[in-house]
Amino acid sequence: MENIKRVEIIVPHAEKDTFLKLFAKEKVEGFTLIEKVSGMGNRGMQDGLGLSDAFTNTLIIWYCSIDKFESLKELIRSMLEESGGICAVADAQWVKH
Repeated sequence: MENIKRVEIIVPHAEKDTFLKLFAKEKVEGFTLIEKVSGMGNRGMQDGLGLSDAFTNTLIIWYCSIDKFESLKELIRSMLEESGGICAVADAQWVKH
């Protein structure tokens, strides 16, 4: 088993592409994208009930090496300051096969 990080990033749907461009630029692989995520945050309920995706979020789940996360942590923090959203990080273990 290998020690890794589980990174969950929730951002407004409109900001999804900004994060995907960062991931492409930094050669991030192995993430899952879940669109139209709803929930309650500091901007109120994001329930996706509008005429557009303005009130929806996107969830990015990314498993990576500790070093890879550390190299991108400040970039992610900076992007979240501009776009809103959250990033939660947990220790995890990868079962190699």
